[in-house]
Amino acid sequence: MIREKSGESQINLINFTELNSEEATKVLRWRNDKRVAKFMKNKSVSEAEHKNFISNLKNDETKRYFLVKEADEYIGVIDFVDITRKSCEFGLYADPELKGVGAKLMNAIFNYAFKILNVAELRAYAYSHNASALKLYEKFGLEVYAKDEEFTYLKISLNGYNTLNLK
Repeated sequence: MIREKSGESQINLINFTELNSEEATKVLRWRNDKRVAKFMKNKSVSEAEHKNFISNLKNDETKRYFLVKEADEYIGVIDFVDITRKSCEFGLYADPELKGVGAKLMNAIFNYAFKILNVAELRAYAYSHNASALKLYEKFGLEVYAKDEEFTYLKISLNGYNTLNLK
């Protein structure tokens, strides 16, 4: 588990490979909730697929997935894929019952990517119709670098992140 101070609250990142069965079930329930699943490429994941995915993460250095907990409340999931020395791609989703935790998840992403992974560039993509994700990413300084029929692709460099005033 990784602990971060974020303002007044404590943020804990619980690696998917360390989830207990209750936490793993919670993540699967959120992931398959229609409010989250509609923004995923794969709209539904079975329990067996979920368990296999978590198991496979133990031997994959290019991916890291975390359940994010603030104080005593689980607030969402953040992930990093295609991790190299230079860059990685991130994703996130919140507990579908919560509102207004996107900024907390983004801060956890930036801290982990730039301070722990030490990448020089952070990338993301979102469905072009996912206005709330695109607004959040742009609020955090990510810039659009490409679009296709389905997705908008964004990125931010460490230098760009260091020039932001995100408090």
